[in-house]
Amino acid sequence: MKRDQHKEITDQRARQSAAYRKTFARSLHQIDLALLVREMRESAGLTQAELAKKAGTTQSVIARLEDAEYNGHSLTMLERIAASCGVALKLHAEKKPHFAREVALA
Repeated sequence: MKRDQHKEITDQRARQSAAYRKTFARSLHQIDLALLVREMRESAGLTQAELAKKAGTTQSVIARLEDAEYNGHSLTMLERIAASCGVALKLHAEKKPHFAREVALA
């Protein structure tokens, strides 16, 4: 399927279904989290096995977290990974129109 056709189909489904929009957005978030874990690891110059050892887990857990289809991310594990990579995480909460808070995670 051509990229143009795919976009047309997803746009049409998104216009017609709130459930589709929610599922599509959730999928994009999963992809973002997987990329975040991989980018933190790579910027620290670590293999999956090295990061796992530093974070106190196994290589298969790191591989799972880097899989865009995985949806079991925990804040605790993300904090451990970030700390192992020398990265500071921030949690940002926002509700339109007047609420926005950001918290630095240790």
